[in-house]
Amino acid sequence: MKTAWWKSLAWNLLAGLFIPVFFIAALLPARRRLFVWGSTPIIGNKYWSAAVAETGRESVTIMSTLYAINQRDDFDRFFEDFAPRGLPHSLRFALGGCLALIHVLRHARVLHTSFDGFALTLTAFWRLEALLFRLAGIKVVVLSYGGDGYVTSRVVDTSLRYGILACYPRLARLDASIAKRVTYWSERADIVLVGLMIDGMPRWDVTTNQIFIMDTRAWRGKPAYSDRDGTNGTVRVLHSPNHRDAKGTEFLIDAVERLRSEGLDVELVLLEKVPNERVKSLMQEVDILAEQFISTGYGISGIEGLASGLPVMANLEHEAYTRVFRRYGFLDECPILSTSPENMVRNLRILVTRPDLRRVLGQASRQYAEKYHSFAAAQYMFEAIYDRILDGRDVDLINLFHPLKSPYNRRTPIVEHPLVDSKLPGQAMDSLR
Repeated sequence: MKTAWWKSLAWNLLAGLFIPVFFIAALLPARRRLFVWGSTPIIGNKYWSAAVAETGRESVTIMSTLYAINQRDDFDRFFEDFAPRGLPHSLRFALGGCLALIHVLRHARVLHTSFDGFALTLTAFWRLEALLFRLAGIKVVVLSYGGDGYVTSRVVDTSLRYGILACYPRLARLDASIAKRVTYWSERADIVLVGLMIDGMPRWDVTTNQIFIMDTRAWRGKPAYSDRDGTNGTVRVLHSPNHRDAKGTEFLIDAVERLRSEGLDVELVLLEKVPNERVKSLMQEVDILAEQFISTGYGISGIEGLASGLPVMANLEHEAYTRVFRRYGFLDECPILSTSPENMVRNLRILVTRPDLRRVLGQASRQYAEKYHSFAAAQYMFEAIYDRILDGRDVDLINLFHPLKSPYNRRTPIVEHPLVDSKLPGQAMDSLR
């Protein structure tokens, strides 16, 4: 967040005045019972908190602000809710942040945050937070969402580095600052979860290729799949980029045009800055979800497509990111067809012309989402984490989703699909060209 110098100065002065109060709040005895999520307003906090609340824990989200793509009722409280109404917005934000931090220090048992930290992020005192939480006996779980942890100079995949520079050029200018925060919280947090974003990460405590989940019960799997193959009707492809360069949108547009030039009836449905309910509705109407093709992995949009029972295309090509999660996680059960700019035309042609394959992958998608991106999956992971950090139990977190060791992975049937390393086997590929 870029702030005017006078705002930064005012926030630092205000935070400085509160420092003695922060220490008093941390040191005084209190009944700390809350499981707090915040304060960067990513939608993942909503789902993680709700999943944990279902286990009977008192879970609450406290956000610094609100992103335009979300609704206020996605979260429980905001910094400004802790400050008196009628104050200028900037002052209410800063004062509210200080008061929210005091609230956490007095009431939280576990704080779930990001490498951004909680309330002192925009001040010179951000390094005090870990000390304050330790003095209060509050455990800290860091869940990285992307921009908080990408140290551009450490990114192995140079195409991903291009995507970051093209869409988030400010991140490169914050390289040293982000690196300091990653190091700081990696050394001090009780748990660190990063998913596929392992570039330059000193540690991760659970080997999982994706930490985001959703309430899969609120998303309906497709009740039926069309038999359209581009010759007997239109095959519709959904793509919802927040930043086109990071997603590789231009390669998808080109691939659709090339298939059309071959005579195939393909429609690209582009959704940008559209309410989530509209996205949910459209996922029942389209045939394929094209997610992201530059960055390795899949995000919230991909999980929504999986939960909707769609065949999903996303980039799972880069071995430096994927192999560890195939060996020690659940990525091999993922039915996403790995697609890069180089093989996009071929893969899209296959999915357009093979409605039977779309159905097989789509049905596996729903099963995979229910198994690994549901509230049940989150509850398994967070309860194991709490067993370790709150009760001191000897929990093998690093192997929590190990395909040979995890009781959770074996609790339900393996997600069967025809892909090998997220690709169609060579013989099938040859017959489909």
